[in-house]
Amino acid sequence: MTTTSTPIKTDPDGGPSGFSVRELISRITRLEIIVAAVIAVVLLALVVIEPKILEAPFENERTLLFTFGGTVLAALALVAMLWFRVPPIARIIVLVVPFLVVNWWLISPYFVDDVVEDAFSTSISEQLGTTDDTPTTTAPPADADSETGSAVDEPSTTDEEPPPPPEPSGPVLLGAGQFVGLAGHTGTGDAGLFQNPDGSLLLRFENFDIQNGPDLEVYLVPGPDQASLPEGSIHLGPLKGNIGDQTYELPSGTELAPGSYTALVWCEAFSVEFVGATIDL
Repeated sequence: MTTTSTPIKTDPDGGPSGFSVRELISRITRLEIIVAAVIAVVLLALVVIEPKILEAPFENERTLLFTFGGTVLAALALVAMLWFRVPPIARIIVLVVPFLVVNWWLISPYFVDDVVEDAFSTSISEQLGTTDDTPTTTAPPADADSETGSAVDEPSTTDEEPPPPPEPSGPVLLGAGQFVGLAGHTGTGDAGLFQNPDGSLLLRFENFDIQNGPDLEVYLVPGPDQASLPEGSIHLGPLKGNIGDQTYELPSGTELAPGSYTALVWCEAFSVEFVGATIDL
């Protein structure tokens, strides 16, 4: 009695058909391994140069979701392309190009500074120095009566009022504060609110130097030491640069009641605060 064995089904390349982790791994080419190794070495070198890169994925829930969710999606895409035998070059393009673009957007701010110097007719330090000065008067000498005779005893015949102070010809400082780093970020500098002669308002950054980041925006937030965006926050636009002296116009018609406000630099992409300065009006 003879027995016949059932032949094993094979795929076009001669391997067994069906799902096999070992088979999928075997389809990864040497070129893909070299590309992955080069990327890993470059990332490791960047982390050694700037260790704060490792902290970025753990800032909040959104950064965690972005980092680990993206990793899972990339792994699933790789498995699918290996399963359907997508050519190696196509696999490299599909995975590496988005990876490089996203990581450049996230990591480059750690190594690139944007310096902006907006011209301004005055400065925070100049106006603080001016407002701190008080007029001084010199008392007459003790023997003034004897030298001037009875003329000193006579009351003044004129009762003139002092002239009104001149109208300001340029921006006037309403209040100022100093930047502090938030959520593990670093930053220094001064923030000041100015009012123009026409009543419009400006937010001014001076001696500004903060850690750079992606998608940074500037807000004026009601309340001191704010690290979020409550109702009433005023969006002033994208951060012009992470270094320098900068001016941001408040929307036309904005009126600020006396109180405390926070000049806040905020990362829109990950909903995380960067630096803030409390300004008292």
